[in-house]
Amino acid sequence: MPDRAQPTQPGDPVTEAFELTLEDLCTACDLPREQIEIYVAEGIIEPQGSRITQWRFSRMNIIHVSRARRLQRDLGLNVAGVALAFDLMTRIETLKRRLARFEQATEDTISGN
Repeated sequence: MPDRAQPTQPGDPVTEAFELTLEDLCTACDLPREQIEIYVAEGIIEPQGSRITQWRFSRMNIIHVSRARRLQRDLGLNVAGVALAFDLMTRIETLKRRLARFEQATEDTISGN
């Protein structure tokens, strides 16, 4: 069983390792368990583990929860709206990466590389 990770502190590197328990994430995000469970149900964050007692979260989930809360607060989105916004932001980032690769390939072709 992995060691219980301490919540991130300012300046700590954010990792993709699944080391936070549900309680750790609740503490780090200052949210009740029920809200985290709602974020999981909507696909905003994705734990490792099939049962709630086995859930482990990466520290990156702290950032996702923070963004979700900001979207809810600043834009008045409900949880389903936050999930849609996350999906659209992911698609935009994917398209940006594809466009950058296409532009680089085109530049390489034009310059003869």
